[in-house]
Amino acid sequence: MGCKILFLPDAGPANPFQYQCIELLRQNGFEVAKARSRRFFTTSLAVHQFRPQALYFDWIQSFILGKTLLVTLLKCFTFTLEITFLKQFRKLPVIHTVHNMQNHAGRWIKVERWMHHWFLHRCDRIRVYSETTKRKIVRLYRIDPDKVFVIYDVPFHHYYPGEATRKEGRQFLHLPVSAFVYLFFGMVKPYKGIEELIAAFMQIAGPEDYLVIAGTSDVKAYGQKIGALAGQHLNILFPNQFIDKEKVQYFCRAADTMVLPFRSVEHSGSVDLAMAFAKPVITINTPFMQSLLKHQLYLLFDHPAQLSDRMTKAKGYDLEQIGLRNLEIAEASNYKDFVRLFYW
Repeated sequence: MGCKILFLPDAGPANPFQYQCIELLRQNGFEVAKARSRRFFTTSLAVHQFRPQALYFDWIQSFILGKTLLVTLLKCFTFTLEITFLKQFRKLPVIHTVHNMQNHAGRWIKVERWMHHWFLHRCDRIRVYSETTKRKIVRLYRIDPDKVFVIYDVPFHHYYPGEATRKEGRQFLHLPVSAFVYLFFGMVKPYKGIEELIAAFMQIAGPEDYLVIAGTSDVKAYGQKIGALAGQHLNILFPNQFIDKEKVQYFCRAADTMVLPFRSVEHSGSVDLAMAFAKPVITINTPFMQSLLKHQLYLLFDHPAQLSDRMTKAKGYDLEQIGLRNLEIAEASNYKDFVRLFYW
């Protein structure tokens, strides 16, 4: 029987990544509790409520970053007190997944980097998604490499229904069967390069080309901005709404390729989703993407100016075979090793 683990912060029922991690642990005999992030003392209050035997942090940004520098410093001070107490007096082991090296909004980077250095040295085990990221944090923060583990996520086809066909996906979205469909899937945020995607599509789109932007923005003004840009072309679909679990398959099945033009990223759940649905991925060229998608390097771009070129050339490749290879890679990942992080 595994121990009781407290997951922080609770990403909510709509987050398939965290849901699958928790389900995997429960299937292996662990008891898992979750706690939502509060402004201060989230961790201490949750430990008092749930009495866990181990702490797992998916992200720490909500515990250390605020809208102002003063709030950020207060949150950092509170967080350091909590972790120090729970480590030294409660003797709770701490496990953490490094999703990205810095927050996407670019807020208080120097403070965040210092806090990451401090926190990672107090983690008992650290999970990353690539050897590149492992080497980076070992070098940057002087972390013992023996406590850093490269472990992938549970493939998303274990979570999302996938019975729909390509034709059914096109019918659901009211798209022609003969169309070539580019799909962006995920939360609509500035760092994801959606403005550049729309501009690139408008540059290269023919009458049978469609761009579907499947997702919503948590900032109303930004969602309206993307909606206005998308409205300039009849073949751009932007519903600006959260896509329900049961409907995800229709968007993915309808697409010929996923386009994820991030400005910077360490790891992406949207890339994982594309691979789980056997889709090629046009995205930014990073060391992690190079290692993960080495069989389709010609679909990666170094600069946003290359995006339209990659989107055009995608039509000339065997996208079905590329997608099937992506699915094979997703299925062959070492995601089951995630459970091993919690055995002591």
